[in-house]
Amino acid sequence: MNRKEFLLAGGCCAAVALLRRASAAPTDAASATPAPAAPAPAPAQAGPPVTSAEKRVAFGERWAKLFFDAFDANVDAPTREKVMRANGRACHELAIKNRAFHELPHSVDEFVAYIHAFPGGRDVIRREGNTVWFSYVQNPSGLKVADGYCLCPLVETGPAGLSGTYCFCSVGYVQHMFETMAGHPVRVELLESLKRGGKGCRFRIDLA
Repeated sequence: MNRKEFLLAGGCCAAVALLRRASAAPTDAASATPAPAAPAPAPAQAGPPVTSAEKRVAFGERWAKLFFDAFDANVDAPTREKVMRANGRACHELAIKNRAFHELPHSVDEFVAYIHAFPGGRDVIRREGNTVWFSYVQNPSGLKVADGYCLCPLVETGPAGLSGTYCFCSVGYVQHMFETMAGHPVRVELLESLKRGGKGCRFRIDLA
């Protein structure tokens, strides 16, 4: 029974109770006491209540849109890319600190083999000589990129029109991740991303 059906059923039961009470009441108007008024029904909600956490998420997504609009309007493109790549590198450094280093693959080949062990892993990463093709298929919340969800939990559900500048953060993250495994600098190119109108988030990593 849905909420509407429940309210309707409750209303029917209340009507039956009132009819029974009226039939049992004395016929003498002077001796009869008026029945107390039934409380007004609470207004039905249009949907589930919005939690404070959901409000914070919505605010964060709106803030990100406003910030990157201002960022694009006031900072030149090379500097924007540099800043966002640096932020992505810092994000991966924090991720490493939050996990024991021995739990992580120590080389690119180990990382490739680790991903290939999962179903569909060969669609996520492949190595051809000194070139690695790498894709994100879902974000930390388990939402699939193929369904239109961003890999970053800050903006995984929006906002519409978020600047593609935001995606350089992921470039910096991937670059630091592969440099940590390779032990030397690598070059990373963003091939496609959701925030730039693509259907996935794909990167090319040049190890040499």
